[in-house]
Amino acid sequence: MRDEAQLKAQIRADLPAAAFRSDPSRLWLLAPLLTLIVAGSSVILWVPLPLPVVLATSCAIGVVYASLFFFGHEIAHGAVIRSRRIQTGLMYVTFLICCTSPHFFRFWHNHAHHRHTNVAGWDPDMFGTLEQFEHHRLSRVIDRFAPGSGHWLSIVYLFTFFTVQSQGVLWLNSQTPVFDRMNRRRAKAETLAMASGWIGVCVTGGPWATVFLVLIPMLMANFILMSYIVTNHMVRPLVAVTTGRTVHTTMSVTTWRMLDLIFFKFSHHVEHHLFPAMSSRYFPAVRRSLLRHAKESYLAPPHLTALRAVFQTPRIYEDPETLIDPQRHRRVSVLQIEAWLRGERCTSLMRQRP
Repeated sequence: MRDEAQLKAQIRADLPAAAFRSDPSRLWLLAPLLTLIVAGSSVILWVPLPLPVVLATSCAIGVVYASLFFFGHEIAHGAVIRSRRIQTGLMYVTFLICCTSPHFFRFWHNHAHHRHTNVAGWDPDMFGTLEQFEHHRLSRVIDRFAPGSGHWLSIVYLFTFFTVQSQGVLWLNSQTPVFDRMNRRRAKAETLAMASGWIGVCVTGGPWATVFLVLIPMLMANFILMSYIVTNHMVRPLVAVTTGRTVHTTMSVTTWRMLDLIFFKFSHHVEHHLFPAMSSRYFPAVRRSLLRHAKESYLAPPHLTALRAVFQTPRIYEDPETLIDPQRHRRVSVLQIEAWLRGERCTSLMRQRP
């Protein structure tokens, strides 16, 4: 805890005071994102175009929806504006593509995940421990979808799982103490209202709108969100308490500058967990400071390398430092994965066997 407090103090000294204040000027970014979505949707509905062009436009709309969601994520943390009422109104718009209730998101992400990152039984974003896997049938089903399971269902994981997980946590797994203060009736009502809007689009627009305005953009948005989210914590160790362990439990990735621009630098995830209420525009400066003060601990491999590591390793924790695939009898240590990500070893990640 003292080490992380010292690290954060060092980073604060490297950054301007403006980095630690909300930045309402960024609200203007909503206008171009929403304009692109409305314009693209109108083209698909009203302009006769070749099918490949329509498909490309539909995928592009999904990319913009993902960008909008990442911006909503910043809003939810107070990085843009402090008023919770305004935040909630904006989150309805930015989270619409995944039918994620703003009230639920605050408890799921801000409270449960950020305060209990990689803490077994408390963090709703992890696949769980071997003990949980052996005692819950649903864990065995979900494990088939998991990256690294080797099951064919893992192919669809990136395209669906943000929506699937958010609904699963809300409707099935929100009975844990970390959600005690959440108004479940409100969260479910908000979710149903958002889903009803999409159902209305499908009914009104017919099969064409269902496929190109709803289904494909949702799949594309999920794919982009999950391609980042799976790299955040899944190859990091479990901890007993989150406080003071951010660099230990969290991983950033290094990606193309254009993607960082479009997706609000979500690749800078250690940076975000250290300073959740900070605007992403300052994350590169935080990264430079981390490389100066914590180079040996900070981990930010290339994005594709990180994805490869996730899809080559299991998701169930045998112990805090070991990942295991109980169905195919494979295991790998978190330290081995980290060494591989740092380029210290060139051997296969899964050579170890029980």
